[in-house]
Amino acid sequence: MTAGCAKYKYLKLNFGDIDGIPRVLDAGQCNDSYSLALIALKLKEVFGLADVNELPIVYNIAWYEQKAVIVLLALLHLGVKNIHLEPTLPAFLSPNVAEVLVKNFGIGSIGSVADDIKNLIG
Repeated sequence: MTAGCAKYKYLKLNFGDIDGIPRVLDAGQCNDSYSLALIALKLKEVFGLADVNELPIVYNIAWYEQKAVIVLLALLHLGVKNIHLEPTLPAFLSPNVAEVLVKNFGIGSIGSVADDIKNLIG
């Protein structure tokens, strides 16, 4: 699932579909990420999962403007872990706050397309 600037890294690639549903779902602009959060919460409910992190979903946030802060905070509030930020962790994060986010939420950065796909597939 993707929205905003991060999508341009993936939408040009053909990941195919699963029974007609694209493997990469695009919600539009980053301020449309609310739709992705609702989709993830509904999938969690439909599959009877206790935690949204049990879904095979990767969250990538392109860190280019203030809207990304709200998207990140909303995802953290929902308990989403292992969010990938690009091109690097935000410069305004103090080292202590960055350490807490990395340690407790698995926040990381996005790498090259080839490395990211390799990490997604496992």
